[in-house]
Amino acid sequence: MISGQSPRIQWQRNPEGQIRTIEEAKAIAKQWGVAIPDDVNFFEDELKELHETFTACGPRVDKPAGSTVYWNDLVHDKTGKVPFRVWPGILGSDEAIVGVLAHEVFELEMLRPLLEQGVTMIEDFIAHTRPGNPGNLHDRAWDLADEIVQRMRTKGKS
Repeated sequence: MISGQSPRIQWQRNPEGQIRTIEEAKAIAKQWGVAIPDDVNFFEDELKELHETFTACGPRVDKPAGSTVYWNDLVHDKTGKVPFRVWPGILGSDEAIVGVLAHEVFELEMLRPLLEQGVTMIEDFIAHTRPGNPGNLHDRAWDLADEIVQRMRTKGKS
């Protein structure tokens, strides 16, 4: 599962208290340079499994040890897209929206070529995406997310 840990920057709530829709959230993220691929989609977490410290998750990948993880393991069989659930609490902060969506897209796009080539074992997939593994894709994704949020603060919010 591609999952979230904590960013290093504490996100500020929207000053007017605006709560964004998922479509507005995607547009805001794109405005700040987050390139959301056409085969990726975001949804509010209707299962109520996500929270302040677990802000988003992609599709769960369960495979036996030594198995190869493929791109198709992430793609929903009916939509043809990689679905990400997001904690509804991020929708009250443009900074959180940009940070979370940037994090998930970066991590996924770094994994994409490995998964499309079929060279990634489940153990490597987990190592790349696991919180608490310094320097892995998951950790680097938070670095990028924090960088974009810092740029938002420097240039001013929308």
